[in-house]
Amino acid sequence: MSSQRGNMKKRAPKHQNSFAFKHNPKSKKTERIMSMPIHGLCEKCHQQIEWRKKYRKYKPLTQPGSCIFCHQKNVTSAYHSSCDSCAKERDICAKCCLTKEIVASQQELLAEHEKKEREFESSLEGMRERDRRAYVRKLDKEKEAITTGQGAMTIDENRGDAVDPLLNFDQ
Repeated sequence: MSSQRGNMKKRAPKHQNSFAFKHNPKSKKTERIMSMPIHGLCEKCHQQIEWRKKYRKYKPLTQPGSCIFCHQKNVTSAYHSSCDSCAKERDICAKCCLTKEIVASQQELLAEHEKKEREFESSLEGMRERDRRAYVRKLDKEKEAITTGQGAMTIDENRGDAVDPLLNFDQ
């Protein structure tokens, strides 16, 4: 096809895809790429990296890249332009280098959840045995009410059984 000035034809593509691309999810390369964490990015950059992983366009780094701030070879994640320490120090996205809200990675969320569980357990240790058991029973009842689909049900403090607040007993 010629790229001569007056010879370009503008028309629709010759063929249209009949089905969406689906890569081999069980290949070693895909599993290795999917297991790599995405961290230190804003929402837009996070979605771009997820798209690259989904459609097998993600190319991991073979050697560390150089950071644009400290000029050291510290960039270990693909498509990042600054190292993790510089990005955290400046509170910027490691890919686009803009000051946006950073999306928490799965590892950070798991660490935060474990920290909350440890704090909960330590607060239980400070309670009396009777109060602790009552609190755990209350949490179990709430969890059971949520799982059975009784979201509008509340627990009567005096009797300890579930009461529907929409029912009016004064009729």
